[in-house]
Amino acid sequence: MSESTPRLAVLGDADPTAAIRSAATAADVRLTDRAEADGIVAVGDAALREAMRAVASGDAQSVPILPVGDARHAVDPALATERLADVVDEMGGSVEALDGFTRAAHPVLSVEAADDGTALFAAADVALVTAEPARISEYGIAFSDGDEVSMRADGAVVATPLGSDGYAAAAGGPVVSPGGGLAVVPVSPFTTRPDTWVASGGLRVTVKRGEEPVALVVDGVRRGTVAPHRAVRIEIAATVDLLAPTAQ
Repeated sequence: MSESTPRLAVLGDADPTAAIRSAATAADVRLTDRAEADGIVAVGDAALREAMRAVASGDAQSVPILPVGDARHAVDPALATERLADVVDEMGGSVEALDGFTRAAHPVLSVEAADDGTALFAAADVALVTAEPARISEYGIAFSDGDEVSMRADGAVVATPLGSDGYAAAAGGPVVSPGGGLAVVPVSPFTTRPDTWVASGGLRVTVKRGEEPVALVVDGVRRGTVAPHRAVRIEIAATVDLLAPTAQ
């Protein structure tokens, strides 16, 4: 962190946001936007995903993020408000463990689905799903180690550790700890013994059949359709440091 007054961005519209901003002001922290901040506090899941995507895309500096809320990786709002001054004071350092908090690197995915190479960014998950409910398509998954698999299912979801307890878990996938890889899970597969995978790196997902339109959904938002036989490349674009309370 610079020697001048620490700069903090507080994102989110949830109730704790005002209390955190007040605590920052009381600690002589300058509130600013995410593009100039030395650290970010993200209140709620939507704000956290926005902040992580901003870091990956270059719209924000690569700074630590303190997630606040009740999700698996988030800090309780009361604790965040109470300890904010201590956390901000150490955010700019490189040590893995702060006083009572630990840094964990979380991946943000880039999704290259257009012919012009334009990338979308996902903090939680990327899903390819048939646009019509309960309509099966066939998907090919090519992993970075050279393995390839195919599945018949309503869709396929690739989740970061942050997102692995969401849509991917609901579809029967594993909950992955930070650094554990990407969860790859079929959605409503056409088999009684579905496989799931944990990928160590990037991968490509291809729609092998063209009968049904397939939607591309990035962090829960539909971002278009996927043409048959065109690979959707999913890579780790960046890692972002999130702060979590040290386990007792």
